[in-house]
Amino acid sequence: MTSLVETLSVRRAEAGRSPFESRLLIGMLVLVALFGLYDPRNLIPVFDGLRLPDTDDMMRLVGVRDLLAGQGWFDPVQHRMLPPAGIASHWSRLIDLPLAALILALTPVLGRELAEPAVAALWPLMLFALYGALAYFGMRRLFGWRPALLTLFIAPQTGVFLNTFRFGRIDHHNAQLCAVLAVALALARSDRPVRRGLAAGLVAGLSLAIGLETLPVIAAAGLFVVADWVLHGAAASGRLAGFGTGLLAASVLMFGVQTAPALWTVPACDALSPPWLLLAAGGAFTGVAALVAERLGLNRNGRLFVAAVMGAAVAAGFVLVAPDCLAGPFAGMDAVVRTSWLQQVDEMRSFLQVLRGEPDVALANIVPLIVAALYATVMAIRVQEPERRRFFLAVATVMWPGTLVALVQVRGMYVAGAFVPLMAALALDRAMRIVREPATVLRRLMVLALPLTMMGKVWAIGAELPMRLAAAPGAQPAITGSWTTCTDPTALAALGRLPAGLVLSQIDLGPAILLRTGHSIVAAPYHRNLVGLRAAIEASEGSEAVLRTVARDRGADYLVLCTLALETRGPDKPQPFATGLARGSRATPDWLEPINNMPSGSALKVWRIRRE
Repeated sequence: MTSLVETLSVRRAEAGRSPFESRLLIGMLVLVALFGLYDPRNLIPVFDGLRLPDTDDMMRLVGVRDLLAGQGWFDPVQHRMLPPAGIASHWSRLIDLPLAALILALTPVLGRELAEPAVAALWPLMLFALYGALAYFGMRRLFGWRPALLTLFIAPQTGVFLNTFRFGRIDHHNAQLCAVLAVALALARSDRPVRRGLAAGLVAGLSLAIGLETLPVIAAAGLFVVADWVLHGAAASGRLAGFGTGLLAASVLMFGVQTAPALWTVPACDALSPPWLLLAAGGAFTGVAALVAERLGLNRNGRLFVAAVMGAAVAAGFVLVAPDCLAGPFAGMDAVVRTSWLQQVDEMRSFLQVLRGEPDVALANIVPLIVAALYATVMAIRVQEPERRRFFLAVATVMWPGTLVALVQVRGMYVAGAFVPLMAALALDRAMRIVREPATVLRRLMVLALPLTMMGKVWAIGAELPMRLAAAPGAQPAITGSWTTCTDPTALAALGRLPAGLVLSQIDLGPAILLRTGHSIVAAPYHRNLVGLRAAIEASEGSEAVLRTVARDRGADYLVLCTLALETRGPDKPQPFATGLARGSRATPDWLEPINNMPSGSALKVWRIRRE
């Protein structure tokens, strides 16, 4: 009888359990979400012609190829861009190294032709696995298994992850997401303060060496550990000292590893260099000052004074050493290049600019950042349990700089986006719990709506639906220019069969030409090549005389234009000569010889430039 009662009780309890308490169900949801990001069908473009998602991915692989071909480790120059001098890249070799090692490892097995696309597909998957491991274990420790798994369910559905972790993304943004997550999770823990601070500082230094896009987040992390020390004194001094020491040690080490000794004293505003090392040194000295202050027994006001003095000293030193860097990496850029190129780059546009032109992109990428940052802030205020409060404080602190940057320049979304899945997972976990609790329908809907606002796919669908409904019945979608079509491997292979020469083309064609042909180029979308950028802009926007002058001055052998990405103007302004030439509305001048070896229907038009 007792056994029967116990069995019925167990069955009643199981019947009352939420299906979301099943690890199997949540695990299956994670697999479904991951399939959306890593659908094997998305491998086809990567393996069929090595079609990579972005110009940065193409340029990264070009640099890796040069490294494998024998170009020096300390030679960051892209010698086929604006030769003969070439253009020095500000990118880090620290990403080139593992990519080159993987290609070398896979070449004996797959052959070089398959090894490159295999690595282009494998690298973002490996980094997502790293991100997933960091997020899962960091979340499980504080919040349990379900929010930890839900983080992996939500991540593949956020705009940033759909962009930076898909097959073929081999630039550096995905590595930076992993780095900033590791920094925040280390600082969010109160145990072993010296060790946690040291680990956070080491990873922070590595992230700065990979790229300065993480600088606002690292600065916020530094302010977090300083504020922690000011408020809590001796309990946090070890963390501050560890963070400052790790930041300086990793920054100096990585700087020395990837920078030629001849450049060790040369300031650079767009890459790790002496001015930024000075800031890292300031963090280390602040840590030392904190330890000394504790020995002197300073109270909270005394600690605040020490922190303020150290901060002022570091800021003054930076201004003296590199005042130009206060204006950012694009200070002094030519007005023509700034207007016609930089301000048109997707990453450089503001949230409002993107919202007006591409509402689905803006809503799916930026709104989740804002909601997640607000949620972290509110939870940091409301939560009473010390460890969880510290976690929300750390996340809110490092999220807000990137989120605010994203409102002005959407590229800020990359580093801030690392934390959206964490916040959305906690909100979704709460929604799952409230289903089993007494609550009004309105309250349940509001609780469920919160995690949905942090999922990029929801915003993308919500923005696309009204546009479809507003379209006229039977209307066909507009045909727009596509750089995927412009960089078709078949057309570029035909271009590559021409004798090697210098190609004058539209700016965004540059990396694809370098990747798939043996030609050199005048321009590619990188700010250090101001001469080439201006030349390409003038050639595509100017008259025949301007185009001819640019081609002569640069010594170009070929003119290449994509008909789907031509410069157009209003009726009150003259049409650029290059646009009319590519569309066939302008006669071909005698100094240009059409080359008709492009595949039928190709968007690329090619002319040989006759020398005077």
